[in-house]
Amino acid sequence: MNPVNRFLHFILCFVLISFAFSYSSIAQTYVSDGDDLQDAANAAAPGDVIVVTNGTYNDFESSFTGIGTAENPIVIKAETIGGVTLTGDSHFVFKKAAYIVLEGFVFDAEGDDTLVKLEGSNNIRITRNVFELETTESIKWVYIGGVWDDHTFQFESHHNRVDHNVFQNKNTPGHYITIDGTNDGDEEFRQSQYDRIDHNYFRNNSPRAANEQESIRIGWSEMSTSSGFTTVEFNLFEDCDGDPEIVSVKSCDNTIRHNTFKACYGTLSLRHGNRNRVEGNYFFGDEKPNGTFTNSDGSTSTLYTGGIRIYGTDHIIVNNYFEGLTGTKWDAPITLTQGDAIDGSSTNYSKHFRAERVTIAYNTLVNNSHGIEIGFDNNGNYSKGLKDITIANNLVTGSENSLIAYKDGNEQNGEINWSNNIFYPTGSANLSNNNSSFLSSEINEIDPLLIYDGVVWKSTTDSPSMPHEITGLEVDQDLEGQARPNTSTVGSDHFSTEAVLYAPLTIADVGPGSSFVITSNTNLASDQFSIEIYPVPSSAFLRLEKLPLEMKNIQIFTISGEKVWEQSLNNDSSVELEINDLPNGYYVIQVSGETRKFSQKILIEK
Repeated sequence: MNPVNRFLHFILCFVLISFAFSYSSIAQTYVSDGDDLQDAANAAAPGDVIVVTNGTYNDFESSFTGIGTAENPIVIKAETIGGVTLTGDSHFVFKKAAYIVLEGFVFDAEGDDTLVKLEGSNNIRITRNVFELETTESIKWVYIGGVWDDHTFQFESHHNRVDHNVFQNKNTPGHYITIDGTNDGDEEFRQSQYDRIDHNYFRNNSPRAANEQESIRIGWSEMSTSSGFTTVEFNLFEDCDGDPEIVSVKSCDNTIRHNTFKACYGTLSLRHGNRNRVEGNYFFGDEKPNGTFTNSDGSTSTLYTGGIRIYGTDHIIVNNYFEGLTGTKWDAPITLTQGDAIDGSSTNYSKHFRAERVTIAYNTLVNNSHGIEIGFDNNGNYSKGLKDITIANNLVTGSENSLIAYKDGNEQNGEINWSNNIFYPTGSANLSNNNSSFLSSEINEIDPLLIYDGVVWKSTTDSPSMPHEITGLEVDQDLEGQARPNTSTVGSDHFSTEAVLYAPLTIADVGPGSSFVITSNTNLASDQFSIEIYPVPSSAFLRLEKLPLEMKNIQIFTISGEKVWEQSLNNDSSVELEINDLPNGYYVIQVSGETRKFSQKILIEK
């Protein structure tokens, strides 16, 4: 396999400086062999730390059955983050294990084994690793499921976390991450529950396969009625082209939020399951040209950058941003095809269940080739029309094609409930491909008066506002994490001068070396300044460097706006805050002076 690329070298060197977890006060056992690691980990008591000495190891295999505690997990870590490279058929298995942290390894492997497999395990954390695998087989790189030969439901996976990793350069079928589960040996399937996938960098998943090369798959068809309660948040997907579904959701009650998709062929697909929430994600086409895929029969199909495709019932699609996407049909920014089954009337879970009772609200579509596409019937194979779809308070503008396209003449017979939307066709674009007329309470064709801030198109003080009239929808924040009042700007961005909590992610925000380096461009000053904040996540202390001397005050707020910290500055260029008393969670830190200030989200995690 090729050596670890320059990007990886950069982030790992960066991490070695300041961002490894600190276990210096705990006794550590050092090993340099897979069998020794396995023996030490499985004999470990809660709180023990087993360290693999820096180096390169071939065919490094271990199976872990240890059990730590929430307060004192067992830690298995590289001597320094990125300092241990595992080659050949290296892989780890957690079987009926609990409360173990796996940290800091570089998998530069080849072979036919899943790199990290969780069988009937809970509270396992896989953090700050790099995953790369050269293989000719269909391999799931990180797999969370049940014990393959135990159908008692005694050992079910739950509450695991995969965070701050890099997954890169996948070119065969299989998934970067698979959330699976347990079955009773017959017909009852239960997905692993309450798992969290966050702050990872997924890149270079290509070329396109016909199926089974999603970057993340949550559940699968036979367990699609199971509730997963999986959270996928703050991940960056870039050039993830391997499957028509970049992220495939095939179960119920999951949350996909605050992720950034850049230059990816395909969609975030709600393929099976019900009651999923897709919130606050960014989708960018990044001027990626359309691609071509050759099917098994020799025919070709076009690959597009896309947004969200929806099947199933009671989903909420809110506060998402779509820009520069080229997709149509399966891959439009928002895609509502018809289905070939209705929820509750079929147990053939390979089918496409029509969308019912879906709310699509406060989304922004800007400068895409297409808009919201409704009713595609796949050459007559999908005859089940949509049911009770609410499309409200969205902002759609573009200069080509139709902002609303009813495909194959399927206009849905009044099943689309439009309310308080702004649609603004420019150039050669039109509102709809069937010349539909709408009441002003449904769609207003007016200029949304957006401005481009160099990253995204945002609302202004003059952008149109509409009342919030969607019964039962909880939407008290906008795309950027700012408060959204009952009457707010239409689209994903409510105009506000509050701190931006959720901007589009970059490689500085994800992976083993993620950090916050903030550049302020507030209107309070014409020049710019940079302030460095570390470590990220923070635990016992938080350090700020490169503070402008005129800064006078530091405040920390909860996400809901409650002030929990305040400290004065006295011409300090750096300061260290002891924050051990603050509970885990996201906060906003604000540094201010007489003429300028900045605010930024931070994460405290012990």
